[in-house]
Amino acid sequence: MNRRDLLKLMAAGAGAAAFAPMFAGMSTPAFAQRKKRKVIFVTHDLNPFFVPAIVGLKDFGALAGWDTEFIGPPVHDTQKTVELQYNAIAAKPDAVGFTAVDSEAFIDPIKAAQEAGIFVVLYNTRAPGVKEATGCAYVGQDFIVAGNVAGYEICKYITKKTGRKEGKIIMPIIAPGHFALETRNLGGTQGVERYNKEFGTNFTTEPLAVTTNEAEAVAKFEAKWAAEGDQIVGWLASDFTHGFVGHMAVDKGLTDKFAVGGYDLVDFVLEGIKNGSVDFTIGQNPYAQGFLTSALIYQGLEVGYPASDIDTGAELVDATNIDKVMAREQLWKEKAKEFGLG
Repeated sequence: MNRRDLLKLMAAGAGAAAFAPMFAGMSTPAFAQRKKRKVIFVTHDLNPFFVPAIVGLKDFGALAGWDTEFIGPPVHDTQKTVELQYNAIAAKPDAVGFTAVDSEAFIDPIKAAQEAGIFVVLYNTRAPGVKEATGCAYVGQDFIVAGNVAGYEICKYITKKTGRKEGKIIMPIIAPGHFALETRNLGGTQGVERYNKEFGTNFTTEPLAVTTNEAEAVAKFEAKWAAEGDQIVGWLASDFTHGFVGHMAVDKGLTDKFAVGGYDLVDFVLEGIKNGSVDFTIGQNPYAQGFLTSALIYQGLEVGYPASDIDTGAELVDATNIDKVMAREQLWKEKAKEFGLG
């Protein structure tokens, strides 16, 4: 069949049956007929954010008949993550999914895995220089792009809620030095500057180191507000701690005093958007970071195609779509308990 014949069939609305003779005798082995594989993912911080990624890995692994494991330290810890990566290599898997949150510590374990014949794909975070040193593909968010979206968006809410034209936007960050978070803050500042240029405002940004412990983080927020509340017009977390800011705002009666935004779709952030204590959040599809990373691994192991980068996006979630998103994300709340991360 030549190209002209194929186009005629398509134009005539021919169904798939018309093409069946072309594929006679051709078959692709089903997932279950492939060699059984062992695949291990290691993350840098095993918090509830990664539940969808765990499910994505397990879903794909079930289709492919893999043995899968998803491990990481309970809180962000570079040295412990590196140790766990080497432990994963020692287990002799067929492939690994690694995060690489800085430009130095993770290159050696990635290279060690490659030298051992283990297929490596990075997910969630790939720091500068890692691709150049290792050639590894990456499945995750473009943090500068996401930051620009968030920075511009927080200014819109500041203007709407407070009417102010200048003031300070505080940027909580749970792991200073973490490439993804620092880059989001950089992009956020760029987004703020873009808004300033367009609308003649004079908003500035300032990072604030906090932790994933809510009581400790809120204590820092309260101290910052007590000292500089007259200057603060917004909070733009580089992570999910804007949910903690929302809790503080409700407790202290401050929901109309500043705008609140950040990243990720953990349950308390979505609940904050629903009750109005959080204005928006930016998603990055962690399920895809598990499932599509696995798909790239499968493609490389079973078909021999090299992996390539996949951007998992910057989904804006606010009052206009919160009900739909909360219904979709309900699964992860249930799965968090199953994985002991609730």
